[in-house]
Amino acid sequence: MDTIKLLKKLCEPEGTSGAEDAAAKTAAGLLSRYGKTYISPLGSVICEVAPEKNGRHVLLDAHLDQIGLIVVRIDERGFASVRPCGGIDRRSISGSSVRVMTKSGPLPGVIGAVPPHLQKDEKKENPKPEELAVDLALSAEEAKELVRPGDRVILCGRFSEIGNGYVTSPALDDRAGCACILKALEALEGKELPCGLSAVFSTREEVGGGGSRTAAFALRPTEALEMDVSFGATPDTKPGETGEMKKGPMIGFSPMLDQGVCERLAKLAQSNSIPYQYEIMEGETGTNADEIARVGAGIRCGMLSIPQQYMHTVIEKVAAEDIEAIGRLIAAYVLEGGAD
Repeated sequence: MDTIKLLKKLCEPEGTSGAEDAAAKTAAGLLSRYGKTYISPLGSVICEVAPEKNGRHVLLDAHLDQIGLIVVRIDERGFASVRPCGGIDRRSISGSSVRVMTKSGPLPGVIGAVPPHLQKDEKKENPKPEELAVDLALSAEEAKELVRPGDRVILCGRFSEIGNGYVTSPALDDRAGCACILKALEALEGKELPCGLSAVFSTREEVGGGGSRTAAFALRPTEALEMDVSFGATPDTKPGETGEMKKGPMIGFSPMLDQGVCERLAKLAQSNSIPYQYEIMEGETGTNADEIARVGAGIRCGMLSIPQQYMHTVIEKVAAEDIEAIGRLIAAYVLEGGAD
């Protein structure tokens, strides 16, 4: 499938942490052609592509969930008090259109913003979590009938193709990582694999990584590759602080990652003429790799990151060619049978 069409298909369904059902249904449909596909007890989509072989089993993981909000209560004026569900960027949400995902269906609303003319100087800053509220344009009685505490709230945005091969959309963190895995599986289809292979589109990464940890426990791989987004260069960042768009995958090196896996990825990128960049982390990666590495007696992990601009907003931006480059590198790694 064309990469941009694939990204659009993956990003369209909602899926905040712990409520990824719609996104999982779409993901399962895309994965099912490559192997036995099912939904785990925590909602992750698991595809068993090939059984363990030569004592090796590679797990590919990317997370399905996106950042959003969760309803806490309805106040006496009909406003829905909400809290972040994942690491939402509070700078970008005042004045946003939203959808409250109720039991009876999506309910439109807005996150109000006090006009600057009415704000006191000490209030002219990002809203605190406890100050966030959704205006549903309903009475308290009407709102309480439709909305319940625990309902998720999605920030509205749309998928757009811009410039030359770039896309912006909500949920590219980390549906872009899911696209990388699907591109790799497409490249591997019909080939004899020298190792076992499973793919997981995991849930709850934005709130701790429970989906990936439990899936890895069930599958028991010998090693894993984590695909996630990382910070892409913007006008306000310094050279070397972030990744460059259209310069290929950011290969992670970290005390939490396996040095042999990371070095094998870099060597394969070189030998396959795939452009790549380094991403050096001094401790944990802040991704599912940290969770997977700690499963059982330990799992060797590597990480490939997609440079992304405007993370945790509704205009997250990636380059399609970076997705394709990571797909090729994953496929090369699997065909090598993993790391030594």
